[in-house]
Amino acid sequence: MNQIECYEPAFIRHYRAQHPAAIRQPLVINWQHEARCSLLLDDPDCCEAVLGSPEAFVLQVKMTEPVPGVAALPQHLQVLNQAALDIVTLPDLSIDLRLYALGVMLSYAQKLPADSDDALETLKSLPQTLAGYAARGTLAEMFAQLPVIAGPQRQLIGSLGRLLFDWDRLVDCTRKMSLPLQLSLLALADANSEALMQQQLLDVWAREGQKAFADRPWIWTNYLVYRLYHETFPGQDHHDMLTGYLHLVSDYFLLRSLFSLWLMDGSTISHAQAISLFSVFEAWRLDEKSTAEREALLADQQDPLLTAISLLVS
Repeated sequence: MNQIECYEPAFIRHYRAQHPAAIRQPLVINWQHEARCSLLLDDPDCCEAVLGSPEAFVLQVKMTEPVPGVAALPQHLQVLNQAALDIVTLPDLSIDLRLYALGVMLSYAQKLPADSDDALETLKSLPQTLAGYAARGTLAEMFAQLPVIAGPQRQLIGSLGRLLFDWDRLVDCTRKMSLPLQLSLLALADANSEALMQQQLLDVWAREGQKAFADRPWIWTNYLVYRLYHETFPGQDHHDMLTGYLHLVSDYFLLRSLFSLWLMDGSTISHAQAISLFSVFEAWRLDEKSTAEREALLADQQDPLLTAISLLVS
């Protein structure tokens, strides 16, 4: 049997070098014609390897034996995944704008026939088209004109107090006790309090959130690239790609809200604390016991694309 390409990002090599005797070993995501080495971010050391360096996704390609019986990666999914990766790494754009551009691309892609050669060529060209919109400022203008739809944001903010995060995983610091307390109070908030909290979190993120990551802007880019790479986004069920997009954006919104809550009382956040908070969130996201809880967060939304974009607009 012919060998296949195996992609190994730099974060794998970094992790192995830093933790040669670690119990947690890299995993391999196997497809019929390719394999991807990766890590799970529910471990702080793995999280540091993936998020801690701007060079984390420098790929090495090696040849390996294929795993018998695994599924083939459909060509349209290969093209969509690469297009999505190209879009979330567009330079000189905020994370919100990159996610918005990703939504624009997926909205267009959903209307194309999956197995058409012309459609595949169109998909391949979309990142360049959107890059042109971004360079001319058209993308930012489109985003700025979107209406604010407060409901989904408030729904997620209200849910934060009910989510079962494992706070024992958080690195020891003063916020280890006070942050869970802040979250538990959210569960008791009425509609007026939720509206006030929504605005406060948006203000804190605009005022302090960007500043907190100014010296490590690659962290959020790495997180998005990791999610697309690790999950072969948007996944095999291309008919439901917009629901996958909603899950990605809602995870970003929840994470951003956690960081805003952390910063709300004037606290600073160190690199180790930021990595730890990402890891706490990922442990919750990956826990099978949390699957139904996560699915229910926005299960009643009729238009996943509109809901996802509303989470980005402030």
